[in-house]
Order: sequence, then structure tokens, then C-alpha cells
Amino acid sequence: MRLPTYADALLRIWHTDDPPGLRLSGQIDLTNQTALMGHLLALNGAPADVTVDLREVTFLNFAALHALVSYAELLGPGRRLVLHTRTPVVGQMLLACGWDRPELPLTLLEEASDE
Repeated sequence: MRLPTYADALLRIWHTDDPPGLRLSGQIDLTNQTALMGHLLALNGAPADVTVDLREVTFLNFAALHALVSYAELLGPGRRLVLHTRTPVVGQMLLACGWDRPELPLTLLEEASDE
């Protein structure tokens, strides 16, 4: 397995090629959301949709979710941010903030947990 391109006490980030994007593990909060945004912005050259795998994320605050939504709003025409999660909490947070707008280029894929 490849080493993460970013690691702190709470979060590890790997860049993925197929699909282009990021795989995250751990907790995303105020201490590392800037690093997350930096890694997202590094993906701007990707010609396709950008996928962020949140299935190994155990905590995500509203500010971190706002960073993901802000990144989705920066994507060019015809591109989307695709979030993979194992829990409906991310969708509930999007709804609570009014970020479930149809014009937002963000797709949320909730997958059943293997547990």
C-alpha cells in the first residue's frame, strides 16, 4: 500500500488515480481542513470528475464539509465532486446546511457498511 501524501495526528490523505481524487482516513476538523483543501486544489488539473472517498472517515465537522462544497463549486462545467461515504450523516449535514441544491456539482454515494 502506498504511503499517504499527508498525515497528521488525526487524518491521512492518499491521492488516487482511478478514479482521480483522494482517499481519506481518520478525522477532519479545523486542524487539518486547510490541508484537505490544498490537496483538493492540487486535483484541479484532473480532466474528469473528482472522487473523495470518505468511507474511512470517523469524524467530519461542518467546516470541513463546507470546504468540500466550496471545492465542488470551483469545478469547471461538466465536472462533479463525487463523495463516497458509509453513513447517511454526510447527507444529513448537507441537507441541514442547504447544500443539497440540484445545481451544486456534487454527488453523494452512500454505501452500506460491511460491518
